[in-house]
Amino acid sequence: MTDQEIIGIGLAYLFGGICTGYYLVRFKAKLDIREHGSQGVGARNVGRVLGQTGFIVTLSGDALKGALAIIIGRHFEFSEPAVSLVLVAVVLGHIWPLLLNFRGGRGIATAFGGYLAYDVQLALWLLVSTIVLLALGRGVILSGLTAFVLLPLIAFFVLDLSGHTVAALAGCSVVILYAHGHHLRRALPIKGE
Repeated sequence: MTDQEIIGIGLAYLFGGICTGYYLVRFKAKLDIREHGSQGVGARNVGRVLGQTGFIVTLSGDALKGALAIIIGRHFEFSEPAVSLVLVAVVLGHIWPLLLNFRGGRGIATAFGGYLAYDVQLALWLLVSTIVLLALGRGVILSGLTAFVLLPLIAFFVLDLSGHTVAALAGCSVVILYAHGHHLRRALPIKGE
């Protein structure tokens, strides 16, 4: 891996830390979104404070930064393994942003934007899997998270993508699941708690 690629991966992490919802609510309402609603910086929570426009702007902004990180990596002709690490870094940056004391979002929109730019098939499979699981009555959060878990398997067995891509997708899935831990505990209550 080249020095340029290592720097690029670090910058992707910092870029991921520019959480659209946090700065939008700071600018529009002079509030810290992390002290309101679900205390997340994602589109759903921003929508509670700023309405539908806030939801759309946050969702779009977070997805766009995920996509841009990949596009920039490829523009500078990073190796594909390095681009895979850019994908993981931008998601990590969104979830644990340095400038926000490591209290960011949950990574869904940023990962989706990154997947769209990395390989459009990944984004389509993620959407289709989520819709199918929703149709089976799994609920929005559980359907989306399950689709993220299934995506590395789809990438490996169906799309025949490279090992570094599958590893990057698995890494993103793990951190997104971790970030949604409270949602998982509510959706899958453990006996004895």
